[in-house]
Amino acid sequence: MSLSLAVTAGAAFNDQDKIVNTEAVDMCSALGIINGYTDGSFKPEGNVTRAEAAKMITIALNGGKEPVLSASATPTYTDIAGHWAAKYIEYCNSLGIVAGKSATQFDPNGNVTGTELAKMLLIALGYNAEHEKFVGANWDTNVNVSASQKNLYKELEAIDPAVALSRDNAAQMIWNALNADTITVTSSIDRNDGSIVDSYSKSGKDML
Repeated sequence: MSLSLAVTAGAAFNDQDKIVNTEAVDMCSALGIINGYTDGSFKPEGNVTRAEAAKMITIALNGGKEPVLSASATPTYTDIAGHWAAKYIEYCNSLGIVAGKSATQFDPNGNVTGTELAKMLLIALGYNAEHEKFVGANWDTNVNVSASQKNLYKELEAIDPAVALSRDNAAQMIWNALNADTITVTSSIDRNDGSIVDSYSKSGKDML
């Protein structure tokens, strides 16, 4: 699926003067990926939860539109039963974009870090988490290196990716990803040691 970037920037929020990443916030708002609040504010300094991150990526993957989804009768994680974002979490989980904090817990209301969102976005772009070593020991270092190389931290070089991510900075990361190249993965088996080797090719400028 692809997302057209031919949109008109959203209207200013009543706390627009507090927004640092203006273009990113305006565009993500116009695309319906990150919404403002009913009081007309954006609350750029507010933190993004893991559940909210799952919804943002779901909307981006579906061209800025709300897809027809339903929550599983038997939730993958016990702590998302009845949660407003259960269907988004299940959707992203089915695509390997998100994972639980454990086999049974997702922690939907926990804050998402920059590294965690970067990992989600890299997988949404087409990268294989296991082959890229985005899991296991040093997963965070590997994610941050790859995210920097793919410009997901563009305009955000000064942030600490290990701490809770603000709505302002989340918009910038998502906007960066929307302008990144999606990739196609071709896997082959190394005849020498039997390991799986991935090769990547660019498949376009429309992310997700």
